[in-house]
Amino acid sequence: MRAERSILERAGLASGLLTEEQIDRAWQVLVESLPAENQGLDEISDEQLSAQMIALGYLNRWQAEQLRLGRTKFTLGAYRILDAVGHGGMGWVFKCEHVLLGRIEAIKVLPKNLTNPTSIASFLQEIRAQAQLTHPNLVHLTYADKEGDTYFLVTEYVPGTDLRKLVRNHGPLSMSEAAVIVSQAAEALAYAHRCGLVHRDVKPGNLLITPEGAIKLADLGLAAFHNAHQTPSGKKPRHIVGTADYVAPEIIVSPEKLQTVSDIYSLGCTLYYAVTGKVPFPGGDTADKLRRNLEETPLTPQKLNSNVSDEFARVITALMEKRPADRIATAEEVVVLLSPWVTGAETEARQHVGSMTKLSGTLDHQSNLADTLPVEYESSETQDVHEDTTDAGSLGGMTLPQIVATERSLLVRQQEEQAKQEEKVWPLEKIILATAAAAVFTAGAAIYLLFFGE
Repeated sequence: MRAERSILERAGLASGLLTEEQIDRAWQVLVESLPAENQGLDEISDEQLSAQMIALGYLNRWQAEQLRLGRTKFTLGAYRILDAVGHGGMGWVFKCEHVLLGRIEAIKVLPKNLTNPTSIASFLQEIRAQAQLTHPNLVHLTYADKEGDTYFLVTEYVPGTDLRKLVRNHGPLSMSEAAVIVSQAAEALAYAHRCGLVHRDVKPGNLLITPEGAIKLADLGLAAFHNAHQTPSGKKPRHIVGTADYVAPEIIVSPEKLQTVSDIYSLGCTLYYAVTGKVPFPGGDTADKLRRNLEETPLTPQKLNSNVSDEFARVITALMEKRPADRIATAEEVVVLLSPWVTGAETEARQHVGSMTKLSGTLDHQSNLADTLPVEYESSETQDVHEDTTDAGSLGGMTLPQIVATERSLLVRQQEEQAKQEEKVWPLEKIILATAAAAVFTAGAAIYLLFFGE
């Protein structure tokens, strides 16, 4: 007979996640599985016990880690927190269940270290932005509230995976598969743009894919109204917002100028990734990615995937033109451009993407989620942006004095070099870039245990 309950057991009972019968059953199975000479109860650790409870289906990995830390609070308002899903621009996202309705949804919580007036205004902006949008290809907001000093919003839960994980697990997609996915995202963007919103963080990780092959564009946490009078404070943004691998050149130079066409560039980068499995400018730090976004042309998709046709590559190029005036102007035009690869192939492409999504989602849950997410309710210390983990560089809330002036000087020098038909990069550029990078990116993302108190 055990002398006393372990931390895991006490927390499990106090939280309501475990019953006495489940704990006893886990112990019984675990003891019986040990060699006779090692069946002493003192030889069994909390790690072994939690692993057995996971195997029996009593807990998931995230819940087990929480209980081992002695955490007992798994509710927020009318919702029961079930699992960690990921994080967006303004907080961690959890899978949850409405206690009374039994409905599975997703809940995003604003970290307590970000409950300052500016962050709260941004979070409320996200709530208001999503509340006015209803589209089949956008994640739908269902509820928002505040409990104590904790702000949260609730959205539909989208089972499946995202485009980044899908490509990571299965490799580059066919042109039809990529076109079907990106065309749906373009439909969502077209609707958001008509409502006056610029997403500002379109990327593969924000294209959620259901097991039926449908797309849901997620994370409007960085979205902003492109009409100046509609911004929450009336102030223009002071930081570059987005993810470095997908941010448009004009955002780097003038982040205060919100343009829907900037989302088109990001969508082009996303399409490039879908058919090549690579971001347009892999490697390097964030400042290097920004410079290359301004100055360089990525490898043609055919060099990374010989199955990509010249016509399809031209569509990608049209979406990724450096100058907004040369770029495809609207998301509606993107849908039209991709239609040759969608028409007649959509059903089969969706079915194939859906089947890959089912497998990809299983792989992610088993081998990725619990290893990459924090064990408690935590958040990366970023200001306006969040980092994409595939060859990505977060912009880290870089201020205008730190980066815009630098990149403007790079643009001027680029124009001078082009006029002289010189191919080399000026040494001064490299010095400026290295100095800016060293000043801004010396600290990594800090993680805090912040959301729910005991």
